[in-house]
Amino acid sequence: MWRISLWSVRHYWALFAGTFVALALGVALIGVSASALAATWAVPASGGGPSVTLTDGTGTARTLSGGDVDMGGVQSVLAMAGVVSAFVTVFVIAGTCAFGIALRRRDMGLLRLVGAGGPQVRRMVLGESLAVAVPAALVGCVLAAVSAPVAVEALDGTGLSPVALRPGPLLWPLVFAAGSGLLMAVLGMLAASRRAARVRPTEALREADLDARTMTAGRGVTGVLALVTGAVMVALAPGAGSEAATPLALFGTMALAVAATLLGPVYLPPLLRLMALPLRWADPVAGRLAAESVRTSRRRTASLVGPVLAILSTVGVFTTVLSTTGAATEADDRARTVAQLVVEPARGGALPADVVAAVRADPRVAAVSAPAPLEVAVAGPHSVWKEQAAVADPAALARTHRITVVGGSLGPLRPGTVAVSREFADWYGHRAGSTVTYGVFGGEPVEARVVAVLDGGSAVPPLLLPPGARGAAPAPARAAVLLDPGAAGSAREVAADLTARVGADRVRAVPSAEWFGRAASDQDRLNRLVLAVLTVPASLYALIAVAGTLVMSYSRRGREVAGMRMLGVSAAQVRRMALWETLSTSLLGVGIAAAVVAVGARAYRGALTVFGGEAPLRVEWGMLGALTAACVAVGVLVSLAATGRLLRHVSVATVTSRQ
Repeated sequence: MWRISLWSVRHYWALFAGTFVALALGVALIGVSASALAATWAVPASGGGPSVTLTDGTGTARTLSGGDVDMGGVQSVLAMAGVVSAFVTVFVIAGTCAFGIALRRRDMGLLRLVGAGGPQVRRMVLGESLAVAVPAALVGCVLAAVSAPVAVEALDGTGLSPVALRPGPLLWPLVFAAGSGLLMAVLGMLAASRRAARVRPTEALREADLDARTMTAGRGVTGVLALVTGAVMVALAPGAGSEAATPLALFGTMALAVAATLLGPVYLPPLLRLMALPLRWADPVAGRLAAESVRTSRRRTASLVGPVLAILSTVGVFTTVLSTTGAATEADDRARTVAQLVVEPARGGALPADVVAAVRADPRVAAVSAPAPLEVAVAGPHSVWKEQAAVADPAALARTHRITVVGGSLGPLRPGTVAVSREFADWYGHRAGSTVTYGVFGGEPVEARVVAVLDGGSAVPPLLLPPGARGAAPAPARAAVLLDPGAAGSAREVAADLTARVGADRVRAVPSAEWFGRAASDQDRLNRLVLAVLTVPASLYALIAVAGTLVMSYSRRGREVAGMRMLGVSAAQVRRMALWETLSTSLLGVGIAAAVVAVGARAYRGALTVFGGEAPLRVEWGMLGALTAACVAVGVLVSLAATGRLLRHVSVATVTSRQ
């Protein structure tokens, strides 16, 4: 059967070209992602800073060092990018393998008719997968080896990494990528080979390729399981809290996208017929042909909708969740801020203590809160971890921000006491009166009593330490200023006067609304960089997959086009039929993806809290609109080009010959 597999790949090269390209690019995408992640792992973690030793609840002493390079942010972004890339790659390769088998049902039936058994057909299909997958994996590794240094350099240029990244060894990332590609190809073909082995000999006598048993039991059961799993995850997201809601919304939406694709042969043809009703009236011949084509070729229709649905739903939910998180945080910060002014250093760095004292001494100032951020180590029942803290006065913070006391009492912190945020208390089981063991790097362990649990959003860090905490000598990055009622109406004038009095070369005082606007712009730029890293490689890959699926589809439609030409359908009508088919399938994929993303985004939005209001929903319309337009444009261009090629080669012999 190996010789038959090789002959089949050579004979149907146009059909296998889509699988080859999808697998090669998938391996390259995985290899580049793995090499970029390996470059972050190669960065030395230790910064050689001061350390602190704490004993956890099990009695184990653990030492942590300060000043370590925190690569967690960029590694999280790359891990999410890897998830997106892997999901799209698996989705495309599995769909491509299944589609390739579906396009060859009559060939499988002919093999069965001449005596080939089911196991022999399965071995032939697996041999075809290896004949395509091995060279595709090698080509993908070459592409990854060439692209990885460029990708790492580009990632380094975004500023997402706190230190310079350098390309690391490529051997293991390429081995991982090649192994993943081969595994995906073999698993995809295993599922397809079972379907091929069940083809009956009578399929060789059929004229239609794709209109029989499109919904197998395995496809239906898997689709229903994915639908139930996605629905349960999305339903649990609103009440799970912001941290737990993120994976529930993301993976729940992806499960719904998988279900929508697997169950596509059931509901897509009726929806497409409804969409084609106006075409029947506006273009009776081409519109009717397009409607009947998508109705009778349900597997082909689902395979054409699948890549569009996969990439738009994946990119849509990731971008929407990330953007909505930033929008909700910004809205909560604005709603909680009572202070009219923000004072910050003119040239970055920290705010000197004499500047804070000068601002407090101004008669127009009612209160000033200037938390000094500090990283500490915290001991828990089973581990020791790093946590963000701040040296601050909770009473002053409560005057410049809207803060709710969940437990304990609000007042100045004394040595041996701390205040904690509600999120920290809920996550680690603390309450007013409990004890927290922490240590400032370079200092000694401190056992402190929790005197207050505060709900203040991002204005309240996980731990609030008293002034003069042992080993801590931090300085605030900025100060929030609450003005007296008499001066509150002239905040801009007061800001200009404070800047002039303290020194424009030292500080800059701006109204809070203006400061939030500038901070939001900076955050938006960072978010766009993160979104680009997350989605651009996978989006380009998916667009190529859309083109490859269309090429595979049209490689088997020569007899169909020739038959239409013999019946009197003009070349222009055939081209319009292809155009309507592509537009209807692409736009339907866009609509289903929009519905799936809307469900996931609404569930995630319900888990976010904004002080005094509802969390805003932010959608990256520009990015999603460009991706949608690209999917439609690629589909239209490829389908028209493939149709033109078929029209140039059709003849009477094409109708009677096998493809």
